[in-house]
Amino acid sequence: MNGKDEIIKKRLYFEGLKQAIETPLAGEAMNDVEEVIRDDETEENIKETLRLWKEVNGPFDNAIVFVHNNRFIVEEKENIVNDDSEAVFMMPEEMFNTLRKLLKSTVMEFLSVLGMPSNEKTQLLECVENGDKDAFVSALEHAQCDLTALARLCSCCMDDTASGAEMKGDDLTYYLDYMAGHLHEKNGADNGKMLEAIKRWQPSAEVLDDDDSDEALDRYFSDYRHFLETDLATHLHYYWDLYGDFTLKERNLIDPIFDNPLAKDLIDKIWEEYQNPKPKPVEPFALPDDFFDWQHKSNTPKEFFYMDDALKKQGVDTFVAFIDWLADKGYIADDNEVKALYAYRLTGRCRPEGEELPVIEWHGKNGKSYELIYLVRFLSDRGDYRKMRCFFTGPEWVKDRDSSYANSADSEFRKQMSEFYPEVCKFVV
Repeated sequence: MNGKDEIIKKRLYFEGLKQAIETPLAGEAMNDVEEVIRDDETEENIKETLRLWKEVNGPFDNAIVFVHNNRFIVEEKENIVNDDSEAVFMMPEEMFNTLRKLLKSTVMEFLSVLGMPSNEKTQLLECVENGDKDAFVSALEHAQCDLTALARLCSCCMDDTASGAEMKGDDLTYYLDYMAGHLHEKNGADNGKMLEAIKRWQPSAEVLDDDDSDEALDRYFSDYRHFLETDLATHLHYYWDLYGDFTLKERNLIDPIFDNPLAKDLIDKIWEEYQNPKPKPVEPFALPDDFFDWQHKSNTPKEFFYMDDALKKQGVDTFVAFIDWLADKGYIADDNEVKALYAYRLTGRCRPEGEELPVIEWHGKNGKSYELIYLVRFLSDRGDYRKMRCFFTGPEWVKDRDSSYANSADSEFRKQMSEFYPEVCKFVV
């Protein structure tokens, strides 16, 4: 590439970044948002929430996604392609959908990793530019080359703005399901908070599909506002963590977004928390040494499972280590009250205070309930899956024959359980 081509490439890059910031949604969807904002009958809190997305979250999210996908990934291309620490699989259709969101120059960089003649890469590029998914998939199948490197690059791309502003009904709830599953596969405090915000927003989104009352609408926009604030904090943390990696010209386009009066106090609060994060509680989770003694047994059997004798035989230390491991892997919250409640639900020992006990948020692999089913089947004496649905919330429940899904639990999960409780949890590959 000569100097003139490089100048054109840079110009197109910054024009694309500017466009991403100025137009967070395509024309018709943006017109719908603006129409609601202009409507005199729209409540002020709803207008403010939509404006926060339109003027702050949308532009900022788009900017972060644009720079990450079109510069950061390109600059790290060789490292990403050569990183074989984790297997990556993507369908050609998914790759096409990802490539369609990128600059032409970025698509060319991505396609350059394919082991095929240049004329075939040019054909793929034309398919992407023309939006011809079927031809793209057909061309890849005809080429019969290794797609692993391209899949690695596409899998590193961030999604477009996860606003929900342009989605309604089932489309929104399906997308929230996708987002929750995607976040569950990742670690980190920000991902955990985003997952919680989605789980809070999702029920009100589902209700609004059938109930357009003022109460349902207020609840929806309250939960949506919480999601937007969490989303903003997540992307600000990313931006501040990598601030030195953004060029001066990129920062000059992005930073004016933060001058918006709608977001000033919120951004100041997020910055203060970023500079002075709350220390993680160091108080370890513990149960009394005589936890499994009869004196701790509850007299309300409908509140807990009947535990298998294996739990008692392995002792309190193993039981505590097992619950800590569940929290560390994100299946339950890393919170001592949640851990104590889980211990009670499984054993009926040491009931937490409170007239009515809360449900436990369970985050199964890919949003499924298989790992929870595994625990109920093998660690309880009577696999009561009706109780399971009462005690826990969050996963996608199976329709029937719950016990048959136990061995569909994640293999790492089953292997670790066989180490905690080898007598009842046999690991089968």
